Amino acid sequence: MAVIKSGASSDQLTVDATSKAARVTLYNTDGTIGCEKATYRASTIIPLVAAVTVNVPFFNIIGSATKTVTVKRITVSGMTLTAVGYFAINVEKLSTASSGGTSTTLVATPLDSNNPAVTAVVKAYTVAPTKGSLVGTIASWRALWQATTAAAAGVTDYFVFNFGDMPETRGVTLRGVAQELALTFPVVLASAGTLAVDVEWTEEA
Repeated sequence: MAVIKSGASSDQLTVDATSKAARVTLYNTDGTIGCEKATYRASTIIPLVAAVTVNVPFFNIIGSATKTVTVKRITVSGMTLTAVGYFAINVEKLSTASSGGTSTTLVATPLDSNNPAVTAVVKAYTVAPTKGSLVGTIASWRALWQATTAAAAGVTDYFVFNFGDMPETRGVTLRGVAQELALTFPVVLASAGTLAVDVEWTEEA
């Protein structure tokens, strides 16, 4: 291990003996870690009665014209139907944007008030759009949806799709407004489906 000393102050820089790389720690002036990225969340405020067209988005996050958007996690919960049944939700990456349909643009909330204004767009659909071009399905989850009429034994499930949470992996990266990450139903639901969805992502220039 080598130490490089400043000629003008007592500052030192340590060079690792094996990697020969300088050891630096990214800290803010207040001592907090300084490598965090601007992070945002958006959520369905009331339960979403989702569009149920097969393999067409009922929820999506769309990339940005000015920032690189990285999706870190999507959570789905509280799934109900008229009658109990098993159904899956797929996560799909699209290379061209979906269009049309009837949607609500969700409010994106910065997790730090100092974050720049959000640029990604999150939508929840009650009438299915025309789907963009599919790159591929990156995750799928099959669950028991409970009956809309609440029952003591009918506990709804939830699931978190995590992306880039393992070492040396990254989240789902969206570059430009043509790219999106979407939730779809691979088979038609037996009736109108209701659920809650939230998404977390980062943005950087």
